[in-house]
Amino acid sequence: MMNYFAAKLIEILKHTLVIVSIFFIVRLLFAVCFVPFTTFEAYAKSLPFAAFNALRFDLQVAAYVAILPFLVVLVCLFVRNRSVAGRLSRFISTYYVVLEIVLLILALVDIGFYSNFHSHINITFFDFFNENPLSLLQTIWEEYHVILYLSAVGLASFGIYILAQKIAKGTLSCENKQESLALNRKTIVLIVLFLVAEVVCLRGSVWRFPLQVEDSFVSSSKQINDLVPNAAYMLKKAVKEKKNAFVFRSIESLLSEYKFKSLQEAINVYTNSDTIRLQGDTLAALRTALFRTVPDTMTHKQPNVLIIYEESWSNYLMNLDSPRCDMLLGMRRHLKEDLLFRNFQSVGNGTIASIENIVSCVPFPRFFSSPYRFHCLPSSVALPFNESGYTTEFISGMDVAWENCAEALKHQQFTKVTGKFTLKEQHPEYEYNSIGVFDHHLFRSIQERLDQQTAKLQMMLCMTTTNHPPFEFPKDVQLKAVPDDYYNNVCFAEKNHEVLQKYITGFRYANKTLGDFLDKFKQSKAAENTIVIISGDHNVRSIIDYTQVNKRWERSVPLYIYLPPYLRKESHRSMTNRWGSHDDILATLAPFAFRNTKYMCLGNNLLKEGVTDSTYYSANVEQLLACPAYQAQAQRIVNARNLLRIMFFQQTFAKY
Repeated sequence: MMNYFAAKLIEILKHTLVIVSIFFIVRLLFAVCFVPFTTFEAYAKSLPFAAFNALRFDLQVAAYVAILPFLVVLVCLFVRNRSVAGRLSRFISTYYVVLEIVLLILALVDIGFYSNFHSHINITFFDFFNENPLSLLQTIWEEYHVILYLSAVGLASFGIYILAQKIAKGTLSCENKQESLALNRKTIVLIVLFLVAEVVCLRGSVWRFPLQVEDSFVSSSKQINDLVPNAAYMLKKAVKEKKNAFVFRSIESLLSEYKFKSLQEAINVYTNSDTIRLQGDTLAALRTALFRTVPDTMTHKQPNVLIIYEESWSNYLMNLDSPRCDMLLGMRRHLKEDLLFRNFQSVGNGTIASIENIVSCVPFPRFFSSPYRFHCLPSSVALPFNESGYTTEFISGMDVAWENCAEALKHQQFTKVTGKFTLKEQHPEYEYNSIGVFDHHLFRSIQERLDQQTAKLQMMLCMTTTNHPPFEFPKDVQLKAVPDDYYNNVCFAEKNHEVLQKYITGFRYANKTLGDFLDKFKQSKAAENTIVIISGDHNVRSIIDYTQVNKRWERSVPLYIYLPPYLRKESHRSMTNRWGSHDDILATLAPFAFRNTKYMCLGNNLLKEGVTDSTYYSANVEQLLACPAYQAQAQRIVNARNLLRIMFFQQTFAKY
């Protein structure tokens, strides 16, 4: 006779199968409604991976649902009372019926949401509760076959109830016999095995990383990728995004923080004039102050533009280069030949912060996780390039589902968003680690794009990944070993030599792959008409001891600029001591690339002639650097800019 505890665990497993089946059936409905058969044919190789990851998402939800029933089984294990066991068994059956019906309804709601917004449930789902829900319910009643849908849900719910009753019958005989509550060795083993399986399913993985939203990306096809996650997971993701959503502030609190008496005063300080007046339309005045207009007066040929954000490309680690320890490797030649700015900082201090900053200029963190990512902002970096005749592409070896990059970048009007799976489809031989396709493969694909004859100029924004924990490098990478005593430098906060070695190897690999790419690039025809800008997305964060190192290096990343021959001036070399940050990249590119457009200008042109070097500054969110005599004035300008920018986006978002 089956033990009571074994019977209850089998009941939980059967309900797990029911939950997975519900998601499977709804997924089939989704495929019929939204995925053309030709898409399945084109991406047939991705379907097994899609099915596997879909099962991982479904099992994770089922595992969360199983937590309470499993705890109930454990209670019975200690109580061992037939009456208690009977009541708890009925609770488990009712619990599963309710949860399975809720999951079914949620999955169907998700399909309805997708049919309207071409996206699974996301943070905008909560707008339903903010924008007169009764009116929206009336619209749904009038425009959809509500009675038909409710009847179908009712029929399916009744089927779930009948199925739950049949599953529950399997344990009835055990509940009525006291000896079935006896604990034996087989029961203990079964409970332990179940607990292990529960933990694995909750984590969604037996590998290094748990199940993440990036695992919903299995191909370059949005429709195939959208088959993978389920409604419950996407609702959990939306709730998390809502919890972390940024909060708008009053003009009074902002004026107090940034030390201005009025918004007009801030406009005058930032623009260094009093010609822009607040006359009723505050948003128009803010736009005039923050945006620059570029006329169609360009006399030179427009170049292609490549912006590379190199993962954790540290400025300070360049200082540790020596004859005994080659830190620069292939980049040494190019740093000498071209323009290198060392008085430079990132604006944000994380990868997504730096990407969001250059893409949108939004001052609030986690813009890509906010509901506003579904709107094209007037500050999008893609707009002035598109209007100036470029195609715009974000390209990275990473899974572009990370931090909603693919979704947000498409809404910001990037022509293409290329990530790990697109690169693998184009080059099946590319190798990758747990973070993404190796950088040297990424640069090969970039060079291929630059070598193509295209009808339009190209702007590419690139994000590398290999110089990132857990520091998994290509097997065939060859770097000369660093002397052991190198790791004893007092500048290092990290004293574990094995950990340090990984960080240093990552930095050296980055310089090697960048150098190899630039070697090939300069030998190609693309070098005649392409600007290349390289900077770190942020400094290396954890291994440097800033009690031993000047604080100016704490947020510092280098800026490298390659200009094609026809755009170079001898005077440019004398400008590389100017202070700057990521905010200055677009302002520096604008005179070379933009025509007949507008763009949000938050920085200065680092290559502008006739400007005193001492009037430049470097603004990171944590610290402002400038010449000592200009520090106070620079702080005043940055305060004005930050105030105006926050007000601009608060008023812009209020319109959405």
